[in-house]
Amino acid sequence: MKKLLSTLIISTAAIFVGYWAMALPFHLFDTLTGIQMRTLFVFEILIYFLIFSAFFIIKEAKAERKEKCRRLKEKQIRRRAQRADELKGISIMDFDTAA
Repeated sequence: MKKLLSTLIISTAAIFVGYWAMALPFHLFDTLTGIQMRTLFVFEILIYFLIFSAFFIIKEAKAERKEKCRRLKEKQIRRRAQRADELKGISIMDFDTAA
């Protein structure tokens, strides 16, 4: 339920922001000069680029954290296997420590 609500809110916000981003230049077309329209267009492209960059950086950070976690787990498994091999065959008071 929480994921559905979150998806609906994000979708609705995306629709309104997308409409605003597309409608704004058309509404300002009659009131702005050519230079102002170009400036607005460049500014809008920069905003899209910044948003894309933010999402890309977040995605890369998540992938990096996941990879780091995977490497640490592999390292831990290797250490445990190595320790088990070292203890194999050692017995203390007739108890086998590797068992």
